[in-house]
Amino acid sequence: MKRLIRQSGFTLIEIMVVMVLLGLISSIALTTVGGGNQKRELMNEVNRLHAVLRMAAEESIFSNTEIGVVIESDLYEFLTYNESEGKWVAAEPHFLRSYSLPEWISLDFQREGKERKILGSQSEEGSSILETKASKKPDFMLLSSGEVTGFSITMQISDDSDSRIEIKTNDQGEIILPSVEQDAS
Repeated sequence: MKRLIRQSGFTLIEIMVVMVLLGLISSIALTTVGGGNQKRELMNEVNRLHAVLRMAAEESIFSNTEIGVVIESDLYEFLTYNESEGKWVAAEPHFLRSYSLPEWISLDFQREGKERKILGSQSEEGSSILETKASKKPDFMLLSSGEVTGFSITMQISDDSDSRIEIKTNDQGEIILPSVEQDAS
């Protein structure tokens, strides 16, 4: 008499079907959860610029140096005023080096009392790149007296106007992030 031995367990096909289903579910979960990546990166870039501007303002006071900030469509950089030469030169401290923004961030700038300048749309006619580099002038200044030229810088994801985040000076001349301060209160 033959004895039938039943084996318990899963077949190879059953295990493979389960693995495929787990793979599909995890890929769907990753794409759903990871959707806000650009917004997080935008917030990181805004926080970085805010922190560097505040550090530069403190540096201008401690080193008794006038610091200028140049805002362009794809980067920002810092200049210091060289009194002996009577012109603005590239800032030397490492944390004040030029910084390029990701290409998907659009930026606009407004200086107190001036018209808003949307960057990256047009360049000045008749000026060469060499002329512009040799005679760079700051868009706003952080003075050694502690004063800051009034400004507003807005960053956003290029095609998403709902992602706008602003850095500006308040009435007391402090560099603030209004959206973060409203969330905190």
